[in-house]
Amino acid sequence: MKLKYWLMIAFLIVMFLPVVTGWTLFSLYNHYNDQRSVSEYVELSSRMAPIEQALSDPSLYQLQSLQPHEELSELANDQVSFNLYLPSGIRVYASESDALSVGVGGYNVRGAELYRDLYDMQLKHRTFSLKKPVWEKGELIGIYEITMLRTDWLEGISLRTAWVVGCLVIFFAALYGTVLWLLSRKLFRPMRRLMERMDAFAQGTDVKDSFPVRYDEMGILMQQFNAMQDTVRRTQIKVKQEQKEKELMVASLSHDLKTPLMSISASVEVLSDDRQLEHLVRREYQDVLFGNVKRMKQMISELEMYTALGSSESEMVMVEVEGEEFFDMLLGSYGGLAEREHVVMKTVVRTNHLYRVHPEQLMRLTDNLITNALRYTRTNDVMGLGVIASDQPLPEWIIPSLVLELNEHRIGSTLILVHNEGQAIPREQLDRIFEPYVQHLNQEGKGEAGSSGLGLSIAKRIAIRHGGDMRMWSSEGYGTLAVCRLPEI
Repeated sequence: MKLKYWLMIAFLIVMFLPVVTGWTLFSLYNHYNDQRSVSEYVELSSRMAPIEQALSDPSLYQLQSLQPHEELSELANDQVSFNLYLPSGIRVYASESDALSVGVGGYNVRGAELYRDLYDMQLKHRTFSLKKPVWEKGELIGIYEITMLRTDWLEGISLRTAWVVGCLVIFFAALYGTVLWLLSRKLFRPMRRLMERMDAFAQGTDVKDSFPVRYDEMGILMQQFNAMQDTVRRTQIKVKQEQKEKELMVASLSHDLKTPLMSISASVEVLSDDRQLEHLVRREYQDVLFGNVKRMKQMISELEMYTALGSSESEMVMVEVEGEEFFDMLLGSYGGLAEREHVVMKTVVRTNHLYRVHPEQLMRLTDNLITNALRYTRTNDVMGLGVIASDQPLPEWIIPSLVLELNEHRIGSTLILVHNEGQAIPREQLDRIFEPYVQHLNQEGKGEAGSSGLGLSIAKRIAIRHGGDMRMWSSEGYGTLAVCRLPEI
């Protein structure tokens, strides 16, 4: 349940539950009072019977001396009192005052009030009262009113009050405790845990306990905090990796530039010497000088390209191309290069899909993959190039153990395959092969010659910018397979 709905229901319960409880206590009180009244009525009726018999004497309702009323004083006490009235409303006797009031100065009761509730036992909070007429020879000669104090009831008021007050106190204490516990469980405790997690995260401390699964606002807030925390941590890891990568790049580039710079410095020193050099020797030094300058320019160009491909601000303008025509033209240009390197190249293009590509960048990707593959391919070995759509069979030169994995990998995508025979790349090097300035050095020592160490890293970034990715497999006895996955339109 969402927190706002839970709070609304909780407030509604807090508002109405005391009212319901009060009404329940009031109902129970009235029920008890009714039951008590019945039992008291039976008891008092038996106590009133002798008094009623005495008050039914017609001689008491005569305007005469006090002598006939002296016997009535024995019937009255602290709990019982009675009044005698004439039909005209004149009170002829009152047990409380124990005096006669007659004539003009006597106590008179209006007829409507005197005759109201005859024969009806009147229950009041503190007393029972009963009025009955007295007849003589069919003529009304008087009315008596008996009042009895509810002693037992009054004695139990303090006890009942204590019980009611006690029950109310227990109820409100239980209600307050329940609401406080629910607020603590639903709001305070999750907020405290969230604050602790925030403090721990701000201090860089790793908290192992996890938030419980909740579906209210606090649960959503916790999930968002966890997501934000994971995002920040991934960003921190990425920043650290990028920082480490930059430091490695600076160190590697400094090392790679140092060798041509030293060669350039030595060549310039020789060329600037006053000694007469032969034309061919001078020409050789100039070639060395220009070669090192070209190599440095290539390193700087590839560093700029690698940095630009990793920037989110740089944009690549994509164009739509027809796959078979484009890749036939792209791969067909490498036949002469393979002949010069004395490598047997097998090329296959199997696609009829359209693609959105950046032609120049995709050419650089294939250049880097093929140049890297040629570097590790021995003379007269076989090298395979292929572009295979998701609905076309893989070429026969694919490593057999990779067929099932490649079929799953290429679902909905086209694969650009570059395979070369030769020594397999060790697993520990293969895991880092796409990192900048990480190169595999084969037994012939061909790993570093003419390479800046950024070729495969640039190729992978180009593949990612096209919406695909880059992977590499290597198997002893079969060689190495580089695979670029390219989305199909």
